[in-house]
Amino acid sequence: MMGTALGKIKKIIEKIKFDKIGKMALILEDGREIIVPLKYFPEIKKLSIDKRKKYTIVDDRTVLFLHLNSIYHLEDFLGLEGMWRER
Repeated sequence: MMGTALGKIKKIIEKIKFDKIGKMALILEDGREIIVPLKYFPEIKKLSIDKRKKYTIVDDRTVLFLHLNSIYHLEDFLGLEGMWRER
């Protein structure tokens, strides 16, 4: 069911915002926002606000934070952790 929500349209992460307390917003190139609670990403939540802002978007759908060793894919933020390998 969630696979159809992703569809065949290419989703590109344009930027990430942390302007809502306890939440992270991924802004997609087409204007949509994916807002997720930081409680599901404890490593990101532990970062200071300044360190959260130090990230790089790779291949349009992968996020690397300078102060973390973890790699996050768009699918992780959608609750589809296993699907990023299928794209």
